[in-house]
Amino acid sequence: GDRPRVAMVAYTQYETDPRVRREAEALTRAGFAVDFLALRRAGQAGHEEIGGVDLFRLPQDRYRGESGARYAAAYVRFLLRAGWWLFRQTRRRRIRLIHVNTMPDFMVLAALWPRAVWRVPVILDIHDSMPEIFAEKFGVSPRHWKIRLLRVQERWSARLATRVLTVHEPIRGLLAEHGVPREKIDILLNLPDEAVFGSPEGPLPEEDAACFRLVHHGTLAHRLGLDVALRALAAIRAEMDALGPWRLDVFGEGDARSALVALCRELGLGDRVVFSEGFVPLTALPARLRGAGLGLATLRLQSDTRWMLPTKLLEYAHLGIAALARATPTIRHHFGEGLMTLIESDDPMAWGDAILTLRRDSARRRAQAERAREFARAHRWETHQRIYVELVQRLTGLRP
Repeated sequence: GDRPRVAMVAYTQYETDPRVRREAEALTRAGFAVDFLALRRAGQAGHEEIGGVDLFRLPQDRYRGESGARYAAAYVRFLLRAGWWLFRQTRRRRIRLIHVNTMPDFMVLAALWPRAVWRVPVILDIHDSMPEIFAEKFGVSPRHWKIRLLRVQERWSARLATRVLTVHEPIRGLLAEHGVPREKIDILLNLPDEAVFGSPEGPLPEEDAACFRLVHHGTLAHRLGLDVALRALAAIRAEMDALGPWRLDVFGEGDARSALVALCRELGLGDRVVFSEGFVPLTALPARLRGAGLGLATLRLQSDTRWMLPTKLLEYAHLGIAALARATPTIRHHFGEGLMTLIESDDPMAWGDAILTLRRDSARRRAQAERAREFARAHRWETHQRIYVELVQRLTGLRP
């Protein structure tokens, strides 16, 4: 048809990645056609339409492991495939703008030819700070040559893009410190899509009466510290059991899954903790979370996680679920003490005490959930997505 076409690129599984999906669907609702290039798992179709988005899965799955060289090789392979696709299709499909998601930042090179030769505008959407994440992942100092190199590629990647998007104000500050011009960066918060999560209006949902449920969803990685919550629950098991039936539902996938499942068995929590088989598709997630008494957002405070604003916290707020989170500068920047319970340490005893206190005090849980929901009502994707849609309209010349 005649709808202006945008291409989006992300080294991700499209179905389970809320941010890229929200952006793509916001554009289709605003009258754009969207081609999305993503990873492909065994058994998935190479081309499919999902929610009005043309999904092209490139023949490659995600690398999960410990080798820096293999990470880089996987990224480069995907970059070459995406770059070749864009080189062949940008003119043919009359693509007016290319939106590249990180990690890695240098994925923007997939759009090099269209940007340099055909002057196609490019948005670089920086989800995480790569230098911080990899310094932590490989246990090296921020001054290590590899990390300095990551800062250089971050700066050059941003230079190649027409505009840079990122996920919140603290990361914009960090990118500016790394040498990306602050005025080039727009902020698009990871707010839940109401088409998926429903409206944050109306009364708080009721908690499940038969069983007190704790929930945790998203990536399972050592830096995200779910093991701290498991040790906490093992320590307070007797008190929890005395208060009635309870369980922890873990929805997600990641490097740490097998270690966490083994830890559960070792701690004797096999009957109280239920792991999903892999990621739960975004559209199925709200129904699995609703009715929970407490949402957990564990994090180990490190040089990379201090910059994270866990999407799950925004989702708990939206769904009216009380939350317990690791206190970090970024979480404090967005949520004051009254909206959720913040814990200052990675000590399982501190987490255990907080879980028991909240379980025993349903009025406090309700009050926090209500205040968090006010935050959700004040920060709605329905209005916030205009920042993004108007940026794309401006760059494609569809509005002044």
